[in-house]
Formats: sequence, structure tokens, C-alpha cells
Amino acid sequence: MRNGAQSGAERKVAAALSETFPTGALGTVEVLANRAGVSGPTVLRYVNKLGFSRFADFQAAVMQELDRQLGSPAVQMATPSEPQDGGEHLYRRTLLMQAEALRRVADRAVPAEFDRIVDLLTDPKLTIRALGGRYSRNLAQRLVLHLGQVRTQVSLIERPLGFAFDPLVDIGPRDLLVVFDYRRYQQDLMAFAKAAWGQGARIVLLTDLSRSPVAELAEAVLISPDESPSPFASRVVATAQVEALVAAVVARDRDAARRRLERIEALRRDGQGDA
Repeated sequence: MRNGAQSGAERKVAAALSETFPTGALGTVEVLANRAGVSGPTVLRYVNKLGFSRFADFQAAVMQELDRQLGSPAVQMATPSEPQDGGEHLYRRTLLMQAEALRRVADRAVPAEFDRIVDLLTDPKLTIRALGGRYSRNLAQRLVLHLGQVRTQVSLIERPLGFAFDPLVDIGPRDLLVVFDYRRYQQDLMAFAKAAWGQGARIVLLTDLSRSPVAELAEAVLISPDESPSPFASRVVATAQVEALVAAVVARDRDAARRRLERIEALRRDGQGDA
């Protein structure tokens, strides 16, 4: 059995929301509970884990997310932006918006989900493989670049044109797949994650408030808001989450991380000396 920070009943709620989004999130607690086959209190407990004290607050956030995310960047650019009080400069407004997003996520943080991911990232028996979508691949790259400096067996799953499923041949129970998937969710990521999960791989997910369908396979999930004046969703909070994960991995065994970094630096010096 794959135990994560969520209970089995809460996973049913997550699956019901993913399968029926957005309608499943905009009905009543009772309707969602019946669809998921759980109790009303389980739905409220799950929503509370996402950082919302009331179901109505969760629904309001979903509506806001839909307004911002359902369209492509081109569609969002065609929508007139709201006037800003006081004529605040875009640069300052953007910085303050991201600062507020970071504060909001910190206030609603679920340490158990974060710690579960760190447990898996620090398991020496697991090979870490990261995978991202069209606009989130850079997050997967960042995780691999930094994590690979402090532990062994870390790699990025490349996504060539047409999305090759060839890496699946080497994926099994000794692999942890770290998936970055944000709306608009990509079916190929879900297909890859589902196939890897079917072969025994462990899955963790970083996603947005609406939650990628990959969440139904994940042992732990980190979510982040993505408000931005840009037509492209912000990944400031997601980047901070990646940095926090790497910091937590280092904190688990600072001496081992330091020795690995020193070895890497020595190899670099030797290589430059031979040039």
C-alpha cells in the first residue's frame, strides 16, 4: 500500500474534483461527497488541508482560478485588464502580488505533504526522475540541477517533439517521479505518470489550486497560486517550493551534501586545469 499524507477517503475527493472539474467544485458539499463516495466532513477536511476554512472560500478561489486560467495566453491578452487604483506601477504591483502569494501559501502550508516529499527525495534507495510540461519544464530542470548537486541518482526526463515514452522501459518500484503540471493540464503528462505508477513508481506532484489529474496517483501534492499581470501564469511560488525542497534535503544530511559538493568542485577544478 502506498501511504501518503492524504487518507484514502481524501484521495477519493481529489479524484472526484479532478474528474468533474470545474462543475464538481462548484456544487454543494453533499453532491461532491456523494460523487466521491465519502462523507461531508471528509470533503470539508480535505478542503481545509488545501488551506480553506470554508467550502465557500474554496469555491470562490476556484472561480477566480477559472477566470484567470481557462484561456490560453492569447485569450488572456484579449481580455482587458482591470484598472489599478492609484496608477501603481506594473513592476511594483507585480512584486507585491507575488509577495502576497508567497505569504498566503506560507499561511496555508501543509507541512505533512512537504515532509512526505522530502522523505522520498532523501530515500537513498530511490532514483529521482523529474518531469514537467510545456511551461513547467524549467521547474523540473531547476529541481534536477540543484538536487543533483547534493544527492545521487537524479535525472530529468526529456520531452522531445511528440513526447517519447521510451524512458518508461527503465522505470519501476525503485523510482520516484516528480511531476510538475499546471493548468492547462497536459494529457501526455498524465498518461506518462499513470504508466509509471502502473509499473510501481512512486509519484509526487507540484501543481496549481485546481490540481492536475496526476494528483490521484500522487503520494503527496504541493499546490501554488499563480496570479500574474502577465498572460503567462506565475511560477514564483512553485520556484520557492522547489528551493524549499532542496533546502530540506540538504538539512537532512548536511555533511553528506557538503562532501558531494566539495567533490564536484574538485572535479571542476581538475577539468579546467586540463583544458
